[in-house]
Amino acid sequence: MFSTLKWKLTVIQTVLFSLVLGLGLLLTYNVTKQVHISRSVALLRQAVSAYLRNPMRNAPRSGLPAGIAIISSTGEVIFGTIDTQHESFEKFLSHVLSVRKPSYIKLGNDEYLVVKLSVQTFAGQSELFLLSPAGGMGDFLKLLSRMFLILWAIFSLASFLLGHYFVNRSLAPMKRITEELRNISASDLSRRVYDPGTEDEVSNLAKTINDMLNRLQLGFEMQNDFVNDVSHELRTPLTSIQGYAELIEKFSKNSEIVTESARTIRETVQQIIDLTENLLTLSRPVSKVELVRLDLRKFLHEEAEEFSRQFRDFTFEVEGEGEGCSDTRALRIVLKALVENAVKFSTNDKRIILRCGDGWISVKDFGIGIEDSEKKKIFQKFYKSDRSRSTPGYGLGLALADKLVRAIGGTIEVVSEVGKGSEFIVKLPKC
Repeated sequence: MFSTLKWKLTVIQTVLFSLVLGLGLLLTYNVTKQVHISRSVALLRQAVSAYLRNPMRNAPRSGLPAGIAIISSTGEVIFGTIDTQHESFEKFLSHVLSVRKPSYIKLGNDEYLVVKLSVQTFAGQSELFLLSPAGGMGDFLKLLSRMFLILWAIFSLASFLLGHYFVNRSLAPMKRITEELRNISASDLSRRVYDPGTEDEVSNLAKTINDMLNRLQLGFEMQNDFVNDVSHELRTPLTSIQGYAELIEKFSKNSEIVTESARTIRETVQQIIDLTENLLTLSRPVSKVELVRLDLRKFLHEEAEEFSRQFRDFTFEVEGEGEGCSDTRALRIVLKALVENAVKFSTNDKRIILRCGDGWISVKDFGIGIEDSEKKKIFQKFYKSDRSRSTPGYGLGLALADKLVRAIGGTIEVVSEVGKGSEFIVKLPKC
């Protein structure tokens, strides 16, 4: 891949450089050519002007540069020697008479610089065409064009070699990053790719890849922790089921032991079912959400009555009034998870307050509270603080509540003080 890219970049930069260099040399050649032509034309005009001060046909020939010829606008050669017998003379003559600005015209092997000149004669204004052998001028321009061609070839080759070197050097970090990425696998995500530290696109790419590897490593670690936590949480109830099953088998004739063991097995199985349902809910995306406007006080009153029947040792109070938008089923699950959490951590004061306002509801308890360092962790799956290890549950309720609240477009936050209780506030989406 890098070999192909390397040659593509090298060829592209060489072609672009050669084009720019070629255009520059061509422009320089044309400018130099025009300067030399202008200089030659000026000298030629000066010589002709000196010559025309004397009678044209009787003036000494030394008044004009050697080899010069003059042709009238009628095609008559009035001065100098031109091979009028040449097979191409007629075509040559027509080209001469069509000249509007200084240019070169060939007749056989001879090359002439042709200049149009208007002069005043006894008969009035007349047009003459001056022909001067190109001579050294032509040789100089040919030498100049060859020299420029050689310069173009040399510098194009140098551009190719330098381009190849710098492209190789520029792609070296990319090649190293690619090789290191090939050696990174899911079994070892602790490795990182080389960052040249140049703060350019390659360095930014390396930083982005390393950030991605950080996220992947964190995700794999969380997955491993999740599997370990599930295994740990299932081991206890399964061991309990096994133990009570052995009791039934051993004391099958003792109806009291069999009945108690069967009841315990049934309760333990129900705990496993609840754990499995919570895990499935957490693992599945929430795809269908139907937001409806709710009278939040009425909603909390109805739920409070259900909670009072379920948790007979607790008193539930409803405060505030307001309306909000939410998915009814999701909000009911969230509220139940928050109430179960409040019940679990309430000790002496068994009072729970359900509060509401426009666009929010909350669950307030007067239990053991939450330390500041744990407030961001309590919404993680299976997280249980040191002070809550002895309480029942699997640490999934708050994680489930957080997921459902985010699914309906809301947020959840906690206000807590150790020893005085906690309040979980759910802010609902706007209608």
